[in-house]
Amino acid sequence: MRYGLPSMTVNTSTSTPDGAQDRRRAREDRGLKPAGAAARADRLPPAPRERRPLLAAFAVLLIVGGAAAAGLLAVRSDTRVPVLVAARDIAVGQQITEDDVTTTPVASEGLLLIPADQKDLVLGQYADITVSAGQLLDTTMLIGTRTLQDGKVAVGASLAPGRMPASGLAAGDVVQLVQVSEGEGTVLVPDALVSSAASPDAATSGTSATTVTFIVDEADGARVAGVGAEGQLAAVLVTRGAPLDGED
Repeated sequence: MRYGLPSMTVNTSTSTPDGAQDRRRAREDRGLKPAGAAARADRLPPAPRERRPLLAAFAVLLIVGGAAAAGLLAVRSDTRVPVLVAARDIAVGQQITEDDVTTTPVASEGLLLIPADQKDLVLGQYADITVSAGQLLDTTMLIGTRTLQDGKVAVGASLAPGRMPASGLAAGDVVQLVQVSEGEGTVLVPDALVSSAASPDAATSGTSATTVTFIVDEADGARVAGVGAEGQLAAVLVTRGAPLDGED
């Protein structure tokens, strides 16, 4: 005798509800935001990226300006003009000849420099100062008549501060040359002509004396040179800026 067992059906595909999703739906039904969203809401928004348009524009102007300046310098450096230059040493009072001058290209646009195409105007002029070989010639170095005429000599002397006017001396000045000794002054030359005057940089040369070239009569030259070598020479200004081409 067989006893039949009641048949049982086992459901192998059971489904378990997702508890987390249910809780989220319930919170949303009640009008609550998810916890993650609340946390994100509490965070401050990132700061907007600061823009500096003026600074950027200034940088662009600097770049453009630098490029323009470099271009201008390049153009100017290529704009060279030939000017006259001393081919050899030229003594004061010496007449300028063809062999004394040559030309060289320079970028300078100085108004006093003499263009090479004006060479014919320079030939026959006289040197107002001593010109060294290679020195650029300008109009202040030349005069129309010879400074050292017959019977005249050029004498150089170093004048210490206090031995000439505080304003200095310049080419064309007429001075008295005085020998100063023991507080007394003796006039050596009443009307010496200043041919040139140069004051060196005391910081580099170590001296504050002014080197002056005087045009005097040949008979007075030796005595003036001796007094100047002893440091006893002084210059008294008589006429300021007398034209050198008026010398007799």
